[in-house]
Amino acid sequence: MPVHPLLTAMLVMDMLVLLLLTGAAVCAFRVVLNWSPGDTGQAQLRLQARQEAWSLATSIAVWTYLASGLLLIAILSNILPGRVPGAMCGTGVLQACRPDGYRMLLLRFLGSVGLFCWHRLETLNRGAPLAPLTAVNARVLLAILPIVCLGYGATFQALTGLDTSRPVDCCTALYDRVGPAATAEAAVFFSRRAALWLFGITSVGLPLLVLTRGPSIPGRVSRSDLLPVLAAVWLFSGTVALVRVWAPYHYEVLHHFCPWCLFLPEHRGVGFPLLIFLGLVAFEAPALWAITRARSRYGHLLPGDTALAARCSRHLIIGVIGFVLLAAGPALWWRWQFGMWITS
Repeated sequence: MPVHPLLTAMLVMDMLVLLLLTGAAVCAFRVVLNWSPGDTGQAQLRLQARQEAWSLATSIAVWTYLASGLLLIAILSNILPGRVPGAMCGTGVLQACRPDGYRMLLLRFLGSVGLFCWHRLETLNRGAPLAPLTAVNARVLLAILPIVCLGYGATFQALTGLDTSRPVDCCTALYDRVGPAATAEAAVFFSRRAALWLFGITSVGLPLLVLTRGPSIPGRVSRSDLLPVLAAVWLFSGTVALVRVWAPYHYEVLHHFCPWCLFLPEHRGVGFPLLIFLGLVAFEAPALWAITRARSRYGHLLPGDTALAARCSRHLIIGVIGFVLLAAGPALWWRWQFGMWITS
């Protein structure tokens, strides 16, 4: 495993998160077995005090986990390429630790989404005098923990298995994928035009759905149930459009379809704010859906649900607008300046 101060800091943060979540899991297991909100005995009061303490500790763990994930992206894109022969960005680093690198990113992303949803539900629960979501949140936390642990295992395997002895192709492998045969093959599955149309439709439809969503009815499918699905489509089409259509305007180089180079200083590190905007949508959409579901079942016991839902809605809309402006802005500027598209 390579040694670097930022990598050490990330591993320390991950160890702290793992310790906090282990203690929270023990408390959550006791809550699932013994939680009795109508009981005023000493055992219930002690369990309630312990649950409140571990709830605050888990909230700290959630934000630490998100910060370590952002730090991991910075390490993969800016630190480790100097340790891998032939690597210029995160693409080469992931090639050196394949296949654990991609599995690490996927599991950590899923863990981040799950922990953020738990945090939003727990914030809603702490604002209610009777805390009706305590047992539900305990089950949610126990369901998320295996994903987080698998993500840590994949991170350890990826970093310890990083091959620094053999050179990698890095971005040159991406150029091999944009020849006539590769372009024709990619067009069969998802063309650039389809990505732009789908992204444009979802960029308008997702904020409209957030602003006009109705209450969730238990046992029935409502418009709010479409939020996670529409957000997933927006994330997929937006990522494809960014890499396949708008990246050349950031790089000012045609056929450079590498998302990792966006995080490099020579490209002003534009990948980091783009990632934050994507994260706002990826995190807030399922959280807003979960809040709407909780409101449909415990609405009379959750006085802060409207304010929290409004906050999630604002963050989600900011994420959509910010990503559109930052991703497509250079393309529009190029068109206005030169009167043509760089890909035409």
